[in-house]
Amino acid sequence: IIGQVAIAISLNLASRTGDKGIALMDYPTRLIQFPLGLIVSAGAHIDGRTAEVDARAAFERLKTLQGGWEGPEKNGLRATTSFELTGGGAVLMERYSNPALPGGGHMVSAYHLDGATLILTHYCIAKNQPTLRADRFDATTGEIQFEFLRGTNMPSENTGHMRRALYRLDDVNHFTTAWEFFRDGKKTMTELETFTRTGK
Repeated sequence: IIGQVAIAISLNLASRTGDKGIALMDYPTRLIQFPLGLIVSAGAHIDGRTAEVDARAAFERLKTLQGGWEGPEKNGLRATTSFELTGGGAVLMERYSNPALPGGGHMVSAYHLDGATLILTHYCIAKNQPTLRADRFDATTGEIQFEFLRGTNMPSENTGHMRRALYRLDDVNHFTTAWEFFRDGKKTMTELETFTRTGK
């Protein structure tokens, strides 16, 4: 009964993390149309792991993202990201930039296996570092759902942080992400972006 859901996003809600805070008050409010399947997938988490995840297969799929990517242009600005294998092929590093965010929105995420688990650590402009665990992998749709595991520079889980991330590898030249920001146990922001391979 749900076709598409429009969610108004304001990164103002992600401001004032800790005592010093983040100056996101000038970031414009945006209205984003979410595909139904993506929203259902992003919310399909039940306490504990929803199913056994083939972490190695999920990691191998993520490795196909190596190279450069760019998002659509908005108000003359464009988010970019790139992926590179390091650590002897054991770690996939993502380097993200968004000129619409404070300081150019430079952030890094590291993806790697921890035994039989795929994890990512996100080095956020919120000045904390949440680690998320792959909770679900659908090899058919190319979706990998990550859920919060632990974090650093977070006095408590009520601290504003990226708590959930969905990656959907649409095809060899496109992928979509949905990152969810939580504060005081409640989701306050969802950042949805689709990237196209640049060939760089």
